[in-house]
Amino acid sequence: MRPTLAPKVAEYKLDSVELATLLRAAIDAGYSASFNAPGNSMLPFIHSGDKIFVAPLGKSSIRLGDVLVFIQPDSGHVLAHRVVKLKADRILCKGDNVANLFDGWVFFEDVLGRVVKVQREGKPIQFGLGFEKQFIASLSRKQLLAPLLNFLRKVKIGVVRSK
Repeated sequence: MRPTLAPKVAEYKLDSVELATLLRAAIDAGYSASFNAPGNSMLPFIHSGDKIFVAPLGKSSIRLGDVLVFIQPDSGHVLAHRVVKLKADRILCKGDNVANLFDGWVFFEDVLGRVVKVQREGKPIQFGLGFEKQFIASLSRKQLLAPLLNFLRKVKIGVVRSK
């Protein structure tokens, strides 16, 4: 009996429009989807290359601190950023590792889904998506989170170097 050969898998990088189209199709059909995070705007909770799992959600289920995947209105880019403020008809999101820039108001039509799980090197990452997410969102909204994270990075580096 001949051994079965695994099919060749080609890696293909999607642009934002292609990614948004595929995510919207999966989410609208009621499926969850996943993709690798392309940047560091959500450090330290989501790193570039982490696998992000996105699930469908209802408008009324969005909560402060949720990490949503959405199409940024001004640029058309697909972003995964944290909800820092909610109004009846719109959502304000911001990257955790971004000091002063908010993403602008996002309407529910632009939301693709909620990040429900993150994996780094095949292992689940929970911090940033649990009960602490509201506290993180509050710090981010007040523009205190990024400076605090930068300070902690410097202290950690200083502590490591002093040993």
